[in-house]
Amino acid sequence: MTSEPIKSPSSSVATANNVLLVVDAESLLAKYPTPSLDAENPTTISDEFIYIASGTDTVKNDSKLTLTTSNGKTFHIRGRTVSLIAEHNVVFYNMTVGDSQVLSPPKLQVSSGLTVPAPDPENPTQPGSHLADDHYWECTHLNPGVAACELSFMLVNQSCEVVGYFSWEVQVTLSAGLPGLKS
Repeated sequence: MTSEPIKSPSSSVATANNVLLVVDAESLLAKYPTPSLDAENPTTISDEFIYIASGTDTVKNDSKLTLTTSNGKTFHIRGRTVSLIAEHNVVFYNMTVGDSQVLSPPKLQVSSGLTVPAPDPENPTQPGSHLADDHYWECTHLNPGVAACELSFMLVNQSCEVVGYFSWEVQVTLSAGLPGLKS
């Protein structure tokens, strides 16, 4: 058990709209069994492999995402995979925004050496900890409107070897209002 406090990597985490992109890696690899191994030429995927979670809402991707928020609100976009034993993990390595009047250019944010809680196998009811790095893409809502976004990601195996590079295109509509995610 750790005696050091586990603090947020940034004071802006609490005020940001957190968006989690959950990739169904096994289904993706079943449909695209020989994906690109070239980061500059990723395999473009269809809609059904990425789920979006933000706040209390979860939706299946149809390549159209509506975010209702206020101008100036920051988004933190993270990726994870559906996985029982981490057969594959996802790393989003590029994000582009087509209309820079709607969203600011995305920036990769990395926080190193964070203390992360984990169960102790010898005593599962008492938390243990380990060090890990965190990363997310950050962009800011500038104006209501529609922006075409492209996210490039890689799937890696348990040995951290790339098994494929992929690209996903999504149309993001940002409207003024209360923070949240609507489908």
